[in-house]
Amino acid sequence: MNDDSIPKDLGRRLGDLSELPEALRKQITATKLDDLEEKVVKTLRDRFEGIANLDELMVGLYRDHQHIIEDRRKLANKLYRMQQTGLIESVPKRKGVYRLKETTAGM
Repeated sequence: MNDDSIPKDLGRRLGDLSELPEALRKQITATKLDDLEEKVVKTLRDRFEGIANLDELMVGLYRDHQHIIEDRRKLANKLYRMQQTGLIESVPKRKGVYRLKETTAGM
């Protein structure tokens, strides 16, 4: 199998895993969040009702978790990667505004 035949979304085709037994979900590495991803999801959900812009997230991460963002671009890049994996989504026509996807909101 050559690289051209490997699907671009390989590993991201799992969809909603909420109906799976907890024992199975724990074994799936695609569902594991790193520390900052967990903090972003929690801050979006608990502080901002699921939607916030980059500035609000930076302040919320500090207030909720004492997490200081040293470089705004690093957080923007992390949010982009979280969007690519389906944890969050960008709000159309609103630059730098992100919201939780329905499947992430209940985490």
